[in-house]
Amino acid sequence: MRNKELDKIWNGHWRNSILESSKMKYHLKEIEPSISSPLDILHFYILSNLYNYSIKDRNESEVKIISFFREGTFTASELYLIYFYKHAFSEAFHITLDATIDRDLSKVWNFAGLSTNFSNFSRNHWRSLKQFMAQREGVKLVLFLRRDRKYIGQMVLLNSDGSIKKNWNLPALCKGRANKPFYVSNGQTPCGIYQVDSVMPEANEKKLFGNNRRLKLEFVNREIIEEQFDELLLEHHFWKEAIIAQARGRSLLRIHGTGLKNKNFLSSHYPHVTTSGCISMRETSKEDHQRELLDTLMNSLGLEQNFSNEVHISGTLAVIELDESASSVELKDIVELDQ
Repeated sequence: MRNKELDKIWNGHWRNSILESSKMKYHLKEIEPSISSPLDILHFYILSNLYNYSIKDRNESEVKIISFFREGTFTASELYLIYFYKHAFSEAFHITLDATIDRDLSKVWNFAGLSTNFSNFSRNHWRSLKQFMAQREGVKLVLFLRRDRKYIGQMVLLNSDGSIKKNWNLPALCKGRANKPFYVSNGQTPCGIYQVDSVMPEANEKKLFGNNRRLKLEFVNREIIEEQFDELLLEHHFWKEAIIAQARGRSLLRIHGTGLKNKNFLSSHYPHVTTSGCISMRETSKEDHQRELLDTLMNSLGLEQNFSNEVHISGTLAVIELDESASSVELKDIVELDQ
């Protein structure tokens, strides 16, 4: 049986302040004797590393985790998690794991490694991506981000031939407020390829999501990407994050506005607001970017711009980290890439 208290810690915000670490160490100590299920043992092990909590018998925990792989209890999802926290495990653990996992799981481990090989998104990559996007049905959106998500990105719309639609772009933010990576629930928006799949039924929860309906995003399956990407794009890391996030069970990703306000005037993404992993558009008394996005997408599909036609919005979104520059993405950065 899963431990509910551990789930709360795992699914909550991961703050690493001194006060928060002290509090979490206390919680982990309290619940340690009741940890028994395979996934709880793995989550507890990782959280103990995050908060520098000394497990009573770390070696015993590692032996249990290895045995779960031998028994087939753990899948690719858990192996991805171990890969991204591999520094938390001993050298003996890694040697045993390497000798234990089967060929399919070894491919999973190697795929995770490829996803971390960051490199700038070049003009050649952009040229290849435009060719891929030109083959896709419906609207064609591309969101360019910096490696550091505290900076604002830029969203552009492509014409049917893959060229950038002139005189239209919108700023957007992909920073998770929970301080979590892309491969866990509520982490930052994974890079990759998404299917834009209509809108939510209602424009509700306006404080969190603003006055307009949220666009729904679904992961594009790995088989489709590997079939349609050319070799240059296949070698790039950006699309692999979404594949891993899908295997890790992430879902409910959206593009939405917000009724929340960023009161930190000094933040690098002011006035944008962080999310639980979704793409955030600005909605203020002067700007309604989510409304503009919905209307532009309907217009590009030849639809009258009204509430009932929002459900017919469909297409493809590519989310890309452009480079590691310490600044928000500007339109000129995309124009330079497009030359």
